[in-house]
Amino acid sequence: MGGAGYSCPMARSTSRGSAVFYRSPDDRYPMIVRAAGVHLWDSSGKQYLDLSSGISATAGIGQGRPEIADAMAAQVRRLSFVHSSRVTNDQQERLAARLADRAPEGVGKVMFTSGGSEANELSIRIARQYHLARGEWERTKVVSLAPSYHGATVGALSMTGRWDVNRSYTPNLMHTVKVTAPVNFRGPFAGLEGEALAERAAGAVEDAIEAAGPHTVSAFIAEPVSAAAGMTVPPASYWERIRAVCDRSGVLFITDEIVTGAGRTGEFLAMDHFGVTPDLCNLAKGLGGGYVPLGATLAADSIVDTIAVQNRRMAEVHTFSGAPVSCAAGAAVLDAIEGEGLVEQAAERGAFLRSLLEDRLGSLPVVGEIRGIGLMQMVEYVRSRRTREKIPAEAEASDTLSKAMFERGVMLNTLGASSSLVGDCTVFYPALTIGEADLEHGVDVLGEELERLHAGWT
Repeated sequence: MGGAGYSCPMARSTSRGSAVFYRSPDDRYPMIVRAAGVHLWDSSGKQYLDLSSGISATAGIGQGRPEIADAMAAQVRRLSFVHSSRVTNDQQERLAARLADRAPEGVGKVMFTSGGSEANELSIRIARQYHLARGEWERTKVVSLAPSYHGATVGALSMTGRWDVNRSYTPNLMHTVKVTAPVNFRGPFAGLEGEALAERAAGAVEDAIEAAGPHTVSAFIAEPVSAAAGMTVPPASYWERIRAVCDRSGVLFITDEIVTGAGRTGEFLAMDHFGVTPDLCNLAKGLGGGYVPLGATLAADSIVDTIAVQNRRMAEVHTFSGAPVSCAAGAAVLDAIEGEGLVEQAAERGAFLRSLLEDRLGSLPVVGEIRGIGLMQMVEYVRSRRTREKIPAEAEASDTLSKAMFERGVMLNTLGASSSLVGDCTVFYPALTIGEADLEHGVDVLGEELERLHAGWT
């Protein structure tokens, strides 16, 4: 998930001494001044254990790594910037080749952006150029899931399926078709598992495409696993059915792997778990490791070839698309991921974290379900385990728990209920380098705070 949905852990203040326009203008923000590995320090010297990879699942290999700084500094001395509209550069070429090697067969082209929102929007523009090259100019509509989160730019917000995030901007957004995500804890798919869930949830996507008119639909975009959707892990057959639905309708299948990509789930791409290849795949966050703003869209060769044969072009590149310093940093991050076996470690530490959560929290009456994959795990809270009723909004569970954890020196965010399908959830996004002792400490603190606070929520 991107920056939306995280509550500020500090109390409100009417002081506006800073010149910064903060996300919440009247909130008081502590100043983080230093980091090393998975620990942060604020200006008062207080240390925090970061179980959120910089609060946004971004600092995936830990902070303060000298080899990343060295790679960036060396590139700055050699070539700091050149725009990609008329020339290329060696760092862009090298990183693109390495990502293409990591991609599924037939996905061999990469275009870079400055981040996840840009990558998601870029994939929609690529889809448009592809359909225009095929003479299918009526294909303009995008189908996405709700709840979901795809970013903060206008196009990304338009695809986002979270009313609490995009309701203020509705008059400014593009029309997109929203379909219920494959959430099975509550809602229309409650209690369904395996093939039953896959059939119903994928069928809803097919019905939406049919209702919109298949000849008018350009693309379907989805996160393989989404915090906004409660970290539900759909069965592989759901994605197999989605792939088939898109193929039958001539719709491009786009995966938003901004959070799930770069090893977080225990595979380099989350879709590798399911054995399904999308037409376009978007990466960011962990790709730059928090060291540089960096995103990428991986595209199937057939799409790029179709655009090229018709002599169309992707003229709307971003200023920092393929920037040499960003790509040099991205390559150094990839060196760490590959050289230290961090994809495999994410799978192992993810299983360890899941076991900790189930053993320490699973019996608490306020815990409704524990879900996730690899090093993205979520604990959802309920008023009643029997009815799965959400915590009442007036209890302010997400704010109180996030603040309590922060005060205990653990950066671990609890997201407020974002839809009727998903309640208050604590989200674990630790760095792929996290140690078992740090995970144990974080879960212990969370358990203690839940035992202290939960009676006041229900």
